[in-house]
Amino acid sequence: MIHMHKKNNSKLLKRIIGITATVIILMAAVVAIIFFHLMRKPQIKLVEAMVNTINSSRESEMNQQYGTFDMGMNMINGSQSFSFEDNSDHSVDISLKRSASDHNFLAEAGVDDKTFKLYANKRTSLIYIDDMAIRIQYADNLITNMSNSQVVSLLGIDSDTVYSFGTAYENCMRMAANNYADINGDDIQTDIIQKTLKYFFNMEGTSEGKQTVVTGDSTQDCKVYSVIFNVDDFYSYLDECFGTHDIDLQEVYDMFGKYIPEIDTIDNTAELVHDIKQFVDEMLDGRDITLYFAVNSKNELVKLYADHVSDRDMSMSLTFYGDKYTAQSYEFTVTDNSDNHLVIKKRDVSSDGETGVVFDVDISAADLMDSMKPVSISASLELRLSGSDAILGIQVGDAVFRKNAEITGYDKGNSIDLAWSGDSDGSMHIGCDSGAIEKPEYRDSLDIFDTDVISAYKFIKEIMNR
Repeated sequence: MIHMHKKNNSKLLKRIIGITATVIILMAAVVAIIFFHLMRKPQIKLVEAMVNTINSSRESEMNQQYGTFDMGMNMINGSQSFSFEDNSDHSVDISLKRSASDHNFLAEAGVDDKTFKLYANKRTSLIYIDDMAIRIQYADNLITNMSNSQVVSLLGIDSDTVYSFGTAYENCMRMAANNYADINGDDIQTDIIQKTLKYFFNMEGTSEGKQTVVTGDSTQDCKVYSVIFNVDDFYSYLDECFGTHDIDLQEVYDMFGKYIPEIDTIDNTAELVHDIKQFVDEMLDGRDITLYFAVNSKNELVKLYADHVSDRDMSMSLTFYGDKYTAQSYEFTVTDNSDNHLVIKKRDVSSDGETGVVFDVDISAADLMDSMKPVSISASLELRLSGSDAILGIQVGDAVFRKNAEITGYDKGNSIDLAWSGDSDGSMHIGCDSGAIEKPEYRDSLDIFDTDVISAYKFIKEIMNR
């Protein structure tokens, strides 16, 4: 009898093991099928190819000498440090520091004796005007605090505007401080990431076969794929992620103007979704776009393009055509049948011991959009390094800033410092060495949405009288 029980138990154990193994094999097969299906999607190939093209920048002379690729990657990942100062016509001092890991952000700007600062950490933001600071607790029920604020009530700001402005400001500060945790510690960014991935993976795409593609002055044999940008799906994605609150804040500016006539009108990020939709409508006439992209034998993206878009017969292309490495040079172009165009060019330079990068921008838009004023402008940015010497050039229209500078120091992969003298003295620092970011001191501060009207009026009046 005991032997029978052992035999039955052994059979039962084998059966359980067999069922478990079968389930594991089936799960692995399902995962493999899903993974294989995703990897075959053109949009996945687009991402892979773009990453490979970007990685080709490691071969640049500038990266070999100064570690600019690693520096750039660290900056993208959230560690940024930039400063610029010059006394050409006025004393100008600009700096920005951001540490994503420490959740700290600090931007400073000074012209002559006037200064402005913006500081943000995980819970609070401080807007400094000289030595006075306006405090906004962006991460602690900002919209509720605004709704209950005496200042907001006095200005007559409606609930939709409170919601949209509060949401936009909170999102900006969360991005600056890399803080996507709510008051309970839950990650509020995950939902948007999941919705973005879903939208991306659901895009319709196909393989277009092998084609000979023109890149710069040469041709390459490439595999070409296409992805359809569906306008309605894009609108649904925007609404699902960011809401449908379309507002005009000019009324708010007008209300503020009664109390602070000197206030400048600024663009409102709360209207971002509305503006994107308007831009797509006017540019594309509500039509879907088929985006094509070409991948070379190294699995690098060499061209992304779309032709005959909208009633304007608009064309768009992003072409990489470096001869030493793919990302050495690229050109992004948008044109239409009315001679409107946008051209952005970038090229890495390397010759006779000199290395650097040059960007050129040319914009001509006479009647591109009904909501846009005619624009015609050219601009360029140039940085050339040779030994201990450097050339820094910035040109926007007729305005030109060009300096022969000295490389006063660099830490490969982390930072580079330039300084110049002559008709003006100045310096510039670029790097990913943000270090510890301290909250600036202030003489007085006020929580603008947690105070009475009289205190707010006195505080703002003191700022304006300085």
